[in-house]
Amino acid sequence: MSSPQIITVAGLKTNFLRAGKGEPVVLLHGLGASSYSWRYAVPELAKHYEVFAPDLPGFGRTDKPWDFDYSIHGLHTWILQFMDEMGIKSARFAGNSMGGVLSLWTAMEAPSRVERMALLGTPAYVENRPKMIWPISWPVIGRLYELLLGDTALRIIAPTAFVNKTRVDAAMLAEYGHALKTAAGRRAVAQFVRLAIPPDHKERIERYPSVTHKTLVLVGDGDGMVGPSAERFAKVLPNARFVRVEQCGHAAQEDAPERVNAHLLEFFRS
Repeated sequence: MSSPQIITVAGLKTNFLRAGKGEPVVLLHGLGASSYSWRYAVPELAKHYEVFAPDLPGFGRTDKPWDFDYSIHGLHTWILQFMDEMGIKSARFAGNSMGGVLSLWTAMEAPSRVERMALLGTPAYVENRPKMIWPISWPVIGRLYELLLGDTALRIIAPTAFVNKTRVDAAMLAEYGHALKTAAGRRAVAQFVRLAIPPDHKERIERYPSVTHKTLVLVGDGDGMVGPSAERFAKVLPNARFVRVEQCGHAAQEDAPERVNAHLLEFFRS
């Protein structure tokens, strides 16, 4: 895997992975994660493509401005700025969880920038909101939840995204815990949860059938957040392929990397 690189995007010092040559692939991580979540995918995809995996604003080792717009719209806007900075006109996308939502949003709002997209464990409906951390969005108690985000919370929450619990090792906990050691990092997670359901979410869901991009909707059979709604979501997209991966949880590309990488390569090359 390539070493992390640093670039300034929209005034933010941005940490990202870059590897390989060829047509571009953009990998977007989930809530509380970072480009580290693609550590198994980058080397395989880089055999065929030029791969870009950024730490999104507020996450990993990218800057965490207190006044950044951590809504889907705010992060989507930054992703386009990242692509512009890297000279990427259009790319294949793969996103896990929050990253899948951002990939879908980008396809809806800037369709020419997305060649096709793989949506892994993507919460496409309101009922998919993460119940364990949703109280962060509540008044008063949400501030307490935000303060408690840290190593202990991570050790409790992280295993729920995996079927293979041995994947949740000390290295992974240390990497994902890095951003949560700062108040700004904890706030970024909390703000995304608070802003996760946009005011126009009903209208946006009604627009799903108009998304004509080639799409891979992939879900682990042990994904307790997205679960059966993933297949329903795939059916409303006119050009989608649905895949359920056995013995796999919400963090699919980390929980079953060999099989998920195979699905990604097959989809990207088809």
